[in-house]
Amino acid sequence: MIQMIIQYEVKQNLLGQYHEAIHRISAMLPDFEADMFSCSQSDQRNIFIESFYVPTEAHYHAMKKMRLSREHSVFGMLEDYVPGGLERIGFMAIKQKR
Repeated sequence: MIQMIIQYEVKQNLLGQYHEAIHRISAMLPDFEADMFSCSQSDQRNIFIESFYVPTEAHYHAMKKMRLSREHSVFGMLEDYVPGGLERIGFMAIKQKR
């Protein structure tokens, strides 16, 4: 099991649209075998941290690739909300011990 953590800033003037987008993102994650989704906002500015679990490292790499795709119908929406675009999103994986 891999915990996937994604961190990024959201433009202040697009927070409303961002919250709609993150709702759509969280609803579709189970289609990719991701579960236990949470999203929290940092005390610093508009930094958001998503966390969820995927079953394998292959799932992590596939999800990371999708999350960075401007062409993806849902994940690509973040391109406009994140200052500097999708390449400014940070990813981290934590492998869970069995």
